[in-house]
Amino acid sequence: MRLGVVTTGQGPRHEYAAYHRGLAAALGMRIDVIDDHILDGLSWDEIKPHLGGDAEDRLGAHVHVPGATGNRLGDGWDHVYVSLPWALPYFQAAIDRLVTRGADMVLFCCATRFPDDAFICPVPLIKPATLMLAAVTERVNTAGPATRSGAQPVRFGLMSSAGHGRQDVQLWREQPFAAQLAIDYEPFEGDILPAAEKLASRSHDIVVVWSYGLGMVASDGLALSARLEQMVKCPVLMPHRVAALHALALMAAGFDDRAFLAAGSR
Repeated sequence: MRLGVVTTGQGPRHEYAAYHRGLAAALGMRIDVIDDHILDGLSWDEIKPHLGGDAEDRLGAHVHVPGATGNRLGDGWDHVYVSLPWALPYFQAAIDRLVTRGADMVLFCCATRFPDDAFICPVPLIKPATLMLAAVTERVNTAGPATRSGAQPVRFGLMSSAGHGRQDVQLWREQPFAAQLAIDYEPFEGDILPAAEKLASRSHDIVVVWSYGLGMVASDGLALSARLEQMVKCPVLMPHRVAALHALALMAAGFDDRAFLAAGSR
């Protein structure tokens, strides 16, 4: 089976292919992973006119910028925010290229919420935001009568890149169950730990990270996901974990359930 992963910016992003391949191997599955980066082939001068304004829906993207320093990916990279409507055709083109290359499934490496009819894909398309919304919906729906009445809302911590924070908070406030959520938002840019420290000073039932791939590069430090869980003392929903495990569950790649029975009986 071949999994195609799509990033929002430019390549190379070797960590994404390695992560999904490695997670599959840990589960006893062998898969091929190919990638595509929606803004490859564009220069910074071509991207720059399409940076999104504060009032627009924006997409975070790691791109090559001459002379840039201080990015978590290293010198020569910057994390910028492009107009989401402008970027949509580039996602579709990436889907088409991956399918042409033999992808049996396509996964978006981003937490952005897209319109339901934004893309056409002849193979399964994994959009992390859809999965994250479903998980929180279920948490709210099963929390009990006090939550359903709004008397005791789910204490919901949210962290995301500052440049699309407005639209992220708005997304959750527009959900049918918004009255059952007590939203506590902390933005970050690059380093998530200061935002997590602020959330950790307050109690939450669940924390959602609305940015993809944190913890995969050396500058993120070791075991970032575990550190976040220890800090906030509740479940932390991270899009790369949710999406990758969902994708692997759908892939016909020789998953051996009995092997886990044996391991769990020791």
